[in-house]
Amino acid sequence: MTGRASPGPERRLSRGLMIGPLVAPPAYWLGVVGNAWISGARLEWFDAARNLAVIVAYGLPVTYAVTLVWGAPVLYGLRRLGWLHAATLIPAGALGGTIAARFIAMSQQGALFKVLMPLPAGAVLGALTAAACWWAGQGAAALRGDAHDRPDGPHPD
Repeated sequence: MTGRASPGPERRLSRGLMIGPLVAPPAYWLGVVGNAWISGARLEWFDAARNLAVIVAYGLPVTYAVTLVWGAPVLYGLRRLGWLHAATLIPAGALGGTIAARFIAMSQQGALFKVLMPLPAGAVLGALTAAACWWAGQGAAALRGDAHDRPDGPHPD
């Protein structure tokens, strides 16, 4: 114990909502690069880095918007109902990612340049974002490996 008071549940939830979405753009980039590598396409490191920059520039605002519109209400709703567990948050994130992928596909009909976001990829990105949100909400207890199942429960930060 460090002698400091552990942050309250609202602060831990907010921390999770701020950090969790940072996972989605690099994860999408890894999927794109992995898909290119599997299909035999050669990417130079400069091209891969440029693609990462473009994906982050486009993906971070989208990810934070989805987190604001879907993730935050779901997170606080699950907390209010007493159902806030990783086992409920991660599938809810996958559902939100699937809905976002569908919305992205619908909004790009007729566009000259399209961002490919298959529904399964959206589900994986949503689940990864929710898992990162859960992990970040756990705080120092998660780093030590003794985190409780609820980010709003007692924590020995």
